[in-house]
Amino acid sequence: MNKGKLFLLPTPISKDQNVTDILLPMYLNSIRSIEYFVVETPKIARSFLKDLPFEKKIQDLHIESLDEHMQKEEIKELITPLLSGNDMALLSDAGIPTVADPGYKLVSLAQKEGVKIVPLIGPSSILLALMASGLNGQSFAFHGYLPKEKGLKRKRIKSLEKVAKNTEQTQIFMETPYKNQHMLEDVLEVCEETSILCIAQNIMSSNEYIITKSIGEWRNESILLDKTPCLFLINT
Repeated sequence: MNKGKLFLLPTPISKDQNVTDILLPMYLNSIRSIEYFVVETPKIARSFLKDLPFEKKIQDLHIESLDEHMQKEEIKELITPLLSGNDMALLSDAGIPTVADPGYKLVSLAQKEGVKIVPLIGPSSILLALMASGLNGQSFAFHGYLPKEKGLKRKRIKSLEKVAKNTEQTQIFMETPYKNQHMLEDVLEVCEETSILCIAQNIMSSNEYIITKSIGEWRNESILLDKTPCLFLINT
């Protein structure tokens, strides 16, 4: 039996957009007949999917959730439709699937089963921030969330600064929105004055903010970060 294709379907990273704003028109015919979806949060996914021209009504689509705590056997069940010859789409809550997203586990299993993976072009806040930062885009690393405990977090920031200084590799990390200001304060306190910090917030929204300055320059600023998605990029 022929296997289905797994489409990696990007979603908006800003509330100012819907999914039709970010998908190339050429993709619409490819995905209109898909009935099976694996998503991060079903409610969020449905709000995206309702704007797409599927052949079936949104309530007739098969939507299953995948989170970071699911075991391998549970994820294996999710790809059953693929192995039965049905196409499927994978979505994250924001941006491109599998990048800073647990969907990579499903793609890994699909790869092992010989399923054709079809990645579709869409926005990645990580890459967009890097593009606009002016920092080294030829060598970079994304670390996701840093430790929650303040002392460990500061040690981690300092170690990332050291890596950047020794390798010129841009170090990228994030924080939960309500802790953005705390992260900024920690970075400004532990990093050297000459190190470079880019703050990238609300990417692709009407109030997008992507600014790069030295730590010394940031210390002279009076800045209060919004409680919205934010990335921090460090280099020297």
